Amino acid sequence: MLTQQLRELEWDNSLSRTVYPVVPPKVEYALTDLGLSLKPILLAMFDWGSGYLRDNGREINCSMTARRVEA
Repeated sequence: MLTQQLRELEWDNSLSRTVYPVVPPKVEYALTDLGLSLKPILLAMFDWGSGYLRDNGREINCSMTARRVEA
């Protein structure tokens, strides 16, 4: 499932994939400029979700933290 999603993001040009010819196999993924352009949208979604939970007296139970660092 994860491999399929990563391949779709690569196909959509949101991720770049680098394969290293070593044993054991090593693959690295990085966000492309297109992928990085989604950051403001994802941060807005995180902010909305956190605010919704907070306003409804619910605990934020996600390990994600909003990072406001510019790429």
